[in-house]
Amino acid sequence: MKNKLTYFVSRFSMFGIGFFILFKLSGKDAWISVLLGTLLGIIILYIYKGIKDFFRGKDIRETLKKTNLGKFYLLILLIFYIFLASVILILLPLFVNSFYLLYTPKILVILPFLLLAVYISLKEKRTLETLSNLLCPIIIIIIVVYSLLLTKYVDFNNLTPVLSTKTFNVIESALIYAIISSVPQIITINYSNNSFKDDLKDYLLASFVSFGMLFFDIICLGEPLIKIYSFPEYAVLKQIKILDFIENIENIATFIWYFDLFITLSILVTSIKCTLPKKFRPISYTAVLGLLIFLSICIIGSNYRYIITLIYCYPAILFVFFLIFVTFLIYLKKSKKLRN
Repeated sequence: MKNKLTYFVSRFSMFGIGFFILFKLSGKDAWISVLLGTLLGIIILYIYKGIKDFFRGKDIRETLKKTNLGKFYLLILLIFYIFLASVILILLPLFVNSFYLLYTPKILVILPFLLLAVYISLKEKRTLETLSNLLCPIIIIIIVVYSLLLTKYVDFNNLTPVLSTKTFNVIESALIYAIISSVPQIITINYSNNSFKDDLKDYLLASFVSFGMLFFDIICLGEPLIKIYSFPEYAVLKQIKILDFIENIENIATFIWYFDLFITLSILVTSIKCTLPKKFRPISYTAVLGLLIFLSICIIGSNYRYIITLIYCYPAILFVFFLIFVTFLIYLKKSKKLRN
């Protein structure tokens, strides 16, 4: 079954991280960075194509455990899954505690989210694939509606002068967008039903959506404000009023980001379950989930300085993982034992 998982994986890193970093680096010229970064992201997707084609129709764990180096890459994949899942579980309470439930403990925010993702992981892969197909058009409709509602707050003067930011910053932002939108795509190798053409379409759709949201942030808020807000994509929606008295309708739009985070988290916890050894899997799976909660609440999530450090280091960490995945692809091409 074809799915829209590539769309959701491309989008989730933009929430609380992507927009924040791009605006800090390139300000009102961030829209140029997204366009350039999309082209670079396609190259990364094409590199991943070799890995996905190799495992199409195969069990990743059963294939890699045949060699010692394969077991090493299996461990790297597990660490990568845990890292991304931790990032999601850190961002979620950060947003919720900032705008909605100010005094609600983080554990009460992430636990229902995580348990629902675990429930999805216990179902067939077809369940998550179907869910992604259902949610994607709903998200597009919400985005179109809110884009129309924002037109009255548009000021194109906020775009000028174009390229007032240093060229190096724009290029750096383009690299960051390419990394955070495409490197996590490795997690969809367990769902390799789509062709490269399908993945490319979904990636371009996700980039178009990210570009549209970022563009509206710029023309509606202006450069000073987009650099101040931690969640500019949410701040711009708070301006919307219908008939000058209906307010707070931006809360409906937050489902866009909840869906992005939830679908990606479901992919990650499913991948974690499939990567762990079948023997004692329930125990090891529970232990990893406990580790996720501990990292996101007691270690990193409990200190705002750690959170900011993680956000700024996030693209660099993803890039290091990408270099490892490139060696992974080379190993798959060269290993005769795995090919046999």
